[in-house]
Amino acid sequence: MVSSLSLSLATTLFQTSSSGGVDVTQLYASGSSTGSSLPPGVALKQAETNEAKQLDQVRKDPQVKKDLARYAKVVSTAKTLNDVLDDPVARKVFMKANGLGDQTDFVGLAKKALASDPKDAKSLAKELSSVNGNWLDTVKRFDFKSLGVTALRLTGAVAQVTGDYVAETRLDNLDQATPGLGSAILFKTVAPTLTTPLKVLGSALGREVVITALGLPKAIALQSLDAQSKAITQRLDITKLKDPEFVDKLVQRYLIQINGGAGGVTA
Repeated sequence: MVSSLSLSLATTLFQTSSSGGVDVTQLYASGSSTGSSLPPGVALKQAETNEAKQLDQVRKDPQVKKDLARYAKVVSTAKTLNDVLDDPVARKVFMKANGLGDQTDFVGLAKKALASDPKDAKSLAKELSSVNGNWLDTVKRFDFKSLGVTALRLTGAVAQVTGDYVAETRLDNLDQATPGLGSAILFKTVAPTLTTPLKVLGSALGREVVITALGLPKAIALQSLDAQSKAITQRLDITKLKDPEFVDKLVQRYLIQINGGAGGVTA
């Protein structure tokens, strides 16, 4: 597992400043959005009920349409993956679509990590995966090491990035309305795959939701993996993460904790 110190060092080594910030579209109109005044459970249910409408609103957003048009144009003419990553808008779209939006400004890190060999157990993408598994998932999905920028022009590749970008933007908008709501919705889709404490800890999303919901201190990250795993298993039956009803209650507890707080839950 990569320590926070080694990740910080890697970020420093490969960071390149960028002028391309992450744009956040306007929050949804009344009737199709969540709001911070709503109880977390109500906000969650409303967001799930209105998913199709919210995704359609994101697709129609002028800034989103502009970003996606720019991405498609850059990809169509790029000679290398670096050409895509050097363009602030194209980089933002690709990184965000693949769950790496918070790493958009780290251009050098992205170039090195995404060029990793997915079969190399010592690659940078593999190293970073202990902090955010989306690095390795992206490398495996596109295999830039073998295909280069051609991977982004294969049949369906642009459509996949477009759809994922729209979905991630929707989640960001939900987080703007109710902190943690987008993360809660995403966690519900991945919870069944978190079958061990180590898988929970190895997922940035899983770690955030579970540790927060259980009321465990953030400083637990400074402890050994064994100690962190024990702290989780003492309060959570991991097998219950396959139960949709239980996961729904867990994410509601997560939302309560980050929107005012309550005592932790033993599950």
